[in-house]
Amino acid sequence: MDLSSFRSTVKVGDYSVWLFKAGVKPSKTISLGCVANVAGIAYSKQARWNADGSVTLIGGVGSSDIVQCFSKTIPVPDGVEFV
Repeated sequence: MDLSSFRSTVKVGDYSVWLFKAGVKPSKTISLGCVANVAGIAYSKQARWNADGSVTLIGGVGSSDIVQCFSKTIPVPDGVEFV
């Protein structure tokens, strides 16, 4: 999975940042684990890949956070199919 890095301009909680309309989608929500770090701050971000294809950043972002994503290879959990 390759997610685009971005700079937040608002403070939000859990938020579906990436909204993939096309391509494969999991049959149920799965955890992606750690997908990014926040520039200049000593914490990272985790995410969920939802059945609708969107990816939700867990814990939200601040109003000036620069979220630097990295490529992620994920194992397919038992019971998940991609359609």
